[in-house]
Amino acid sequence: MAEKKRRPEQVEKNKKSLSAGNGSIVIGGNVQGSNVVMGDRNKVSNQSINTAPLFQTIYHFVDTHPKLQAGKKQDATAELKEIETALQEPKPDESFIFRRFRNLKRMAPEIVEVAFETLKNPIGGVAEVIKRIAAKMAE
Repeated sequence: MAEKKRRPEQVEKNKKSLSAGNGSIVIGGNVQGSNVVMGDRNKVSNQSINTAPLFQTIYHFVDTHPKLQAGKKQDATAELKEIETALQEPKPDESFIFRRFRNLKRMAPEIVEVAFETLKNPIGGVAEVIKRIAAKMAE
């Protein structure tokens, strides 16, 4: 097959669009959730949110709740563990989390309030999911 001849300005244009200079990084497409590293001797770590200390606060509230029976405390803790696991996913399933919070609200509404307040403020991505679920539950 014969190679198609390009005009000089097309070749020059293509060279300009691909050349970014020494030490540059050219990215095409979506890099959400990826690490992009440039240079020598870089240290890379994923910035993930550690929700464990936040949930420890909520678990403590459940354990010390004076009106909850032992069986309901176990159920509430199980629901909270499922919520915690779901929130660690890259894209948490809001409907799943909503159902867990709805179950908690039936057992003890104050647990849901404490959980929302604990989770809303200190963390960004998880806080947004929690805010949307809290809004749905308020309806």
